[in-house]
Amino acid sequence: MTGTQGTSSNRSNETVLVTGANGFVGINLLDQLTRRGVRVLATSRRPPDMDSAPANHRLVEWVPCDVTSRNQLVELVRTRGVTRILHAAAVTPTPEIEENDPVHVVDVNLVGTINALEAARLGRVNRFLLVSSSVLYRGFPADRGPARETDALPPDNLYGICKNACENLCRQYRRRNGVSAVSARLGTAYGPWERESLSRSRLSAVTQLMAMGAPGRIRPMRAHGLEVARDYIHASDACSAIAELTMHPNPRWDIYNVSSEVAFTLREALTALEAEMPGFAWEPAEHPDAADFAFAEADVRVPLDLSRLRSDVPQWELRDLRRGIADYAVWRLNQSD
Repeated sequence: MTGTQGTSSNRSNETVLVTGANGFVGINLLDQLTRRGVRVLATSRRPPDMDSAPANHRLVEWVPCDVTSRNQLVELVRTRGVTRILHAAAVTPTPEIEENDPVHVVDVNLVGTINALEAARLGRVNRFLLVSSSVLYRGFPADRGPARETDALPPDNLYGICKNACENLCRQYRRRNGVSAVSARLGTAYGPWERESLSRSRLSAVTQLMAMGAPGRIRPMRAHGLEVARDYIHASDACSAIAELTMHPNPRWDIYNVSSEVAFTLREALTALEAEMPGFAWEPAEHPDAADFAFAEADVRVPLDLSRLRSDVPQWELRDLRRGIADYAVWRLNQSD
């Protein structure tokens, strides 16, 4: 089963509350859940800001909700027949946002998670799934092979600190409070419905590069850090796996990697873009100051071990970077028509 094809099964007795449903990951989660015939209570601070099929699907009902309000979440779970919670609400901050407004980042990313966990506990839901992040492998040695769930490192930025704390909260609620809490460490996702928003101020490298190297530029886009590798994954594939873990009857682990088994260099990403997007043009830049797009060594992400995920979701399929970029390029072209 691929993320773009999906399958539909009878899940009419389930209602999944999705937080952060208006975000890039959130819209893709709506897409994957509705493909499986699941009713979704889509929550966000604002109404959906795009006219997309997932956002307007007949199985999706939009409800305004701020995850920093515990009472709102608890009320929704108790009164709307919620059976599972998929917690995707998060602020993905730039360093400037971390520096200038750290309280907002913590309120949404950390306080919002404990509020959602409390709603899960009080509402006795069947599953709580936290969308975590492969940022917890930041600094993992690239020569040690794919990172396993037990290899997470002490985080060195506020986003990672919050994700690490959230995973520990999920573990505690699982052990002490009977909540079937699972964390999915999402890798470097790119793909459909990605756009800037109040909670996502920095787009994925693939989406940025597509725009920078598009036909019509006066000169080719310039890129620096060509050998820096990342664990790129098409958002449909990632959210297909997360949807399966959300609906799984009995997941065996509390943390799962959801990313790529291969880390692709920036050079490989640019080569794939050049092959799949007619007119895409780029050239190397020797210094980051001369580049339109630059990676630093700190941006390296290692490939992830997916043994746990493949064991519990054996039907899941993962596109390689070339095919993922090709599918995304076609999607973007169709959106512009």
